[in-house]
Amino acid sequence: MAPDDSIEETSGGSRFDKGTRHRPLEVKVDGRGVESAIRLFKKLILRDGILKELKRRAHYEKPGEKRRRKVREAARRLRRQAARAVRRDQSEF
Repeated sequence: MAPDDSIEETSGGSRFDKGTRHRPLEVKVDGRGVESAIRLFKKLILRDGILKELKRRAHYEKPGEKRRRKVREAARRLRRQAARAVRRDQSEF
């Protein structure tokens, strides 16, 4: 991120599920131009998972499907944490 690019994040009521970190994002266009601001905005949206959330909400999700998805996501998080721990242990030696 360039030093000229500024990001303003405002807090306030969110219409998303509780526990998510979604908040209004604002990217100011500076001397580097609109293209750089758009790239920064896309990066922020991907990092926050907003696009994934919108795609998921495009269709109704049955309660059972939602439960299975949450279990899959939790298992994935645990696998990633374990892999990071292994990498961290290997780098110490």
